[in-house]
Amino acid sequence: MAARRYRFVLVLFGGLLVLSLPLYLRPGSGCTGGLPCVTPLRSPGGILGRYELAHPGWLALYWTAALAVGAAAILRRYRRDGRVPRAVPVLAAAVLTAALTAALTAADWPGLRIPSAWAEAAHLLVFNGATPLVVIAVALLVLAAAERSAALALFALLWAVLGYLAATWDGLTELAVLGLPVDAAADPAGLRQLPNIAVPAAALLAAALVVSLRSARRR
Repeated sequence: MAARRYRFVLVLFGGLLVLSLPLYLRPGSGCTGGLPCVTPLRSPGGILGRYELAHPGWLALYWTAALAVGAAAILRRYRRDGRVPRAVPVLAAAVLTAALTAALTAADWPGLRIPSAWAEAAHLLVFNGATPLVVIAVALLVLAAAERSAALALFALLWAVLGYLAATWDGLTELAVLGLPVDAAADPAGLRQLPNIAVPAAALLAAALVVSLRSARRR
């Protein structure tokens, strides 16, 4: 039963990320004059920074609605199993993290003024394109504790690392380094931000598939 519940949560989070992908498109944002794009790499607020987003207002609206819909869906799923108390800390963690982000954004928080990569990472709590990754990472870690699942806890930790990399690295450039046929310099289709959201989404959906296969073998 527990595996079915957190499989549902994994699919839900992955699906919400996939549905948000069109909001990360930046068509017509390619470089001109034959010059390569200058993109901040491996820095919080870089490739997914709020000033780099094409539709920050729509993105904030989408994730506000997604948080409400997702919370209702999780609550309904756990109520069906009679395990609402296990869902409450997960929902509380997600809502509180989102509320903290909203408060810091409204206050225009400059981040921690400490010369440290970890201190700079705290600035990810201000609204940006990676905000949903932060909220999901926190929710997954709390979910693992609520469900008392060591396997889910390990996955949540690994996914949190993946989310941090997605929030701070230029995914399109990394794909080009791997030899994939992408134009990382000009990016005429405006796809630069998509891998940073699509890869974490794929990881969630792949994990849900693994849970399904393991559950099927045990029957």
